[in-house]
Amino acid sequence: MEQSSLEATVDKVLVQKWIAEIGSDAPAAVPLLQAVQNEYGYLPREAMNIIVSETDISASQLFGVATFYSQFRLDPVGRFIIKVCHGTACHVSGADRINTALRQSLGIKDEKEDTARNGSYTIEDVACIGCCSLAPVMLIGDETFGNLKGADAQRSLKKHARQHGEFLPGHEEKRSEADAPEKKSPGKKKKEML
Repeated sequence: MEQSSLEATVDKVLVQKWIAEIGSDAPAAVPLLQAVQNEYGYLPREAMNIIVSETDISASQLFGVATFYSQFRLDPVGRFIIKVCHGTACHVSGADRINTALRQSLGIKDEKEDTARNGSYTIEDVACIGCCSLAPVMLIGDETFGNLKGADAQRSLKKHARQHGEFLPGHEEKRSEADAPEKKSPGKKKKEML
């Protein structure tokens, strides 16, 4: 099985250390998953398999806990998390348009995906950020951006990316067109041939 470029390389010895420190029975499931996610940013399947094979916790118990609690992620996350508020004030003020604009900037076309393919950013919908007077609002890391329209969200993301040395994969096509040699129009060709 081929590993995705965003997949973490799991340190088996580290997972075994957590099992020894935390425990190997069913009540240890949540703290073990928290330790794994704190280290890798999500729950790599390889780490989960190690826990299942070396504890008394069954696969169904472990995956049941991992999918029940919203704090756990089964997929890799980006280096930066963008939290888009979808509370009532943000929802009615256009939070969906913010998501659409960010997805476009990050080149995320598949609705099932939430992380840019280069691992730079992950978009996460949240119930409320607590900044209703700034609706619609988003957070990138711990920086708040409010009163947004789609283009504002894109500008804020570009600025954040520049400040942190990140590349926005959604701009590859635009960049390659800009870097391409100038194309001559058919009218210019006819003039040159005369």
